[in-house]
Amino acid sequence: MRMRSILSVLLAGIACLLLAGCQANDAVIPETTFRSLLKLVASDTADNTSFGMSAAVDGGLAIVGAPGDDVNGTNSGAAYIFSHDLGGLDGWGQVKKLVASDADANDIFGVSVDISGDYAVVGAGAEDGAGTDRGAAYIFYRNQGGADNWGQVKKLTASAAADNDGFGFAVALEGDTAIVGADGEDGGGTDEGAAYVFYKDQGGADNWGRIVRLVAGNTDDFNQFGYSIGLSGDVAVIGSPGESGAGSNRGAAYIFFRDMGGADGWGQLKKLTADDASDDVWLGTSVALDGALAVIGAGWDNGGGTERGAAYLFSRDQGGADNWGQFKKLTASDAHDSDLFGYDVAVDGDYVIVGASWSKGGGTERGQVYVFVRSEGGTDNWGEAQILRAGDGENEDWFGFSVAIDGLYLLSGASAEDGAGLSRGAAYVFRRI
Repeated sequence: MRMRSILSVLLAGIACLLLAGCQANDAVIPETTFRSLLKLVASDTADNTSFGMSAAVDGGLAIVGAPGDDVNGTNSGAAYIFSHDLGGLDGWGQVKKLVASDADANDIFGVSVDISGDYAVVGAGAEDGAGTDRGAAYIFYRNQGGADNWGQVKKLTASAAADNDGFGFAVALEGDTAIVGADGEDGGGTDEGAAYVFYKDQGGADNWGRIVRLVAGNTDDFNQFGYSIGLSGDVAVIGSPGESGAGSNRGAAYIFFRDMGGADGWGQLKKLTADDASDDVWLGTSVALDGALAVIGAGWDNGGGTERGAAYLFSRDQGGADNWGQFKKLTASDAHDSDLFGYDVAVDGDYVIVGASWSKGGGTERGQVYVFVRSEGGTDNWGEAQILRAGDGENEDWFGFSVAIDGLYLLSGASAEDGAGLSRGAAYVFRRI
């Protein structure tokens, strides 16, 4: 299975993979760790927009991607900014709808998003550029064009752009650094993949200039390096889910350090693989990073059945200084076949969040999100503390397709939730109690 198959649905205009949903009220969950707060939908919601396919949260701001939005042509895409205090405390009102300045049909702008402070980045992995599906990413600034206007300040592209590179299918942003993945970039073969690092003010104020192009230390065809990206301080983790290793599609992730190989060299520090690696688990489908902790998803890990999924925890000094050793494998307490637990992951401090958007959730592919806490079940045990569902969940909603956490707030996208139509999508906000 090609890892981008779900996203390519939008390019083909095939709605059948995004069917079902619900007429819904706010989600409700047992008050153990997180409680339901509210449900976010786009102000101009429409069928097949897939709102919630990507999501990020930072402080009191959230961004949600809707790559199927047709505002500038079929699947041109959009993203939405929400603020926790708009409409009252924890009102999470919509601040702005973002679209690309050069939007066009089938760009799927919003397929990836991230937000940090006063800046947001939105990926458009199928933007054509001077060819076909070369991809782009766009930087927005909160006060560009006026207070809270969230205007576009820069369009990012690859230095070696070519057709079908998919630049922008994954993005990460923290402070003055942005990283954009191009998992379809051929390199010296086919779909080897790459990632690009950009700095704010490189080459001028708000220029967001390119610093370095990253590739895996052992490139090979169909590795899809750059499919997922995590960034925390001076460290980045980049997923390469198609890497075969000693078998087929076992997957891997790579740790890069900002000053490895010289100032701003962003050299490779470590290749991460699972200690129980097996074929076709696609380790690196999702990655997340916070300080000294990396979370790597393997949504197709079989576990005790078929494609139940798993997520692996790696710690910076596990097994030696900067060794980034594995110390825990996370699985769902209620695992079933084809749950794809680990399709998306997030981490913040003492909390790891794992999405399983194909889990039954009381029906068929309603989706669930799992909360793991560092101290649950013992010191540094990282035990499962809570399972979240949408209170209005119905079959094929895909709750947990995207997950994000920062501070008190957790976000879960349900990209196929119907609302009052078909696959309009939603995102659910939970607050830690």
